[in-house]
Amino acid sequence: MKRVMFALSFFVVFVAGALNPVREYSTTPADYGLNYEEVTFKTSDNLKLYGWLFKPSQDNFKIIIMSHDGDGNMANFIELASYFVSLGYSVLTYDYRGYGKSQDFNINPDFYIYAQFEKDLNGAIDFIKKFHPRTRNIILYGKGIGAALSIAVGATRSNDVSRIIADSPYSTLEDVQKLLKEKKGKEVKMPLGYDKNMLEPVFALEAKGASLAGVLIIYGNNDPIYNETMMKKIAKARSSVVQLQGIKNATYETTFTVSKEQYQSLLKKFLSK
Repeated sequence: MKRVMFALSFFVVFVAGALNPVREYSTTPADYGLNYEEVTFKTSDNLKLYGWLFKPSQDNFKIIIMSHDGDGNMANFIELASYFVSLGYSVLTYDYRGYGKSQDFNINPDFYIYAQFEKDLNGAIDFIKKFHPRTRNIILYGKGIGAALSIAVGATRSNDVSRIIADSPYSTLEDVQKLLKEKKGKEVKMPLGYDKNMLEPVFALEAKGASLAGVLIIYGNNDPIYNETMMKKIAKARSSVVQLQGIKNATYETTFTVSKEQYQSLLKKFLSK
């Protein structure tokens, strides 16, 4: 009973928007016999981050960088990363500072996101450009805060990034902070003095999004926070490149699991354009 109660209380805290860094990996790509290598790279503020670079059976110039939602670590992405690999993509998953084997960083779980996380994604892009210079087609995928970071950083760096897949991003920090308080009764702390174009999808798309080849936003139709209204606000900022796809009977937590076949079909269709 104690274990069940702990799990339930943890779930409530997380869906309310708290960060939950986990250092240990519950599983690794090696457990599944996947072809990958462990990599490390530095951020612009000189922190060392850790990642896994998955490799398809045939080398090519296409790569997807995956940014997680701040709950756990990149081990949560192994299944989805393997699907992208099956489509012929190399895939880089990585952990933000303070997560997994990435360098220490003091994380207050009352924070919704840290502005420094955009440096982590930028570091991942720089790593691919430097050590895999033949890559001509960088695609970003993210979930939750990772989805919003992917849109904001990707739009700002549209010379390096071609497409973005964003599962349940926030529109602006002000919007999500308000909804978390209204719908979940949770007060979350937000960064101060940050670059809106690097952290908030609406501002980034308005300023720099025109050069992107496409942005696919996926969301759960039943989610009270990352809902259709929020997604439409993001799309309105750059309607020429953004497409929305709601998942029936899904919430933030179940966009992938409610129908893996449908989810994978959406990804494949978007990437084949």
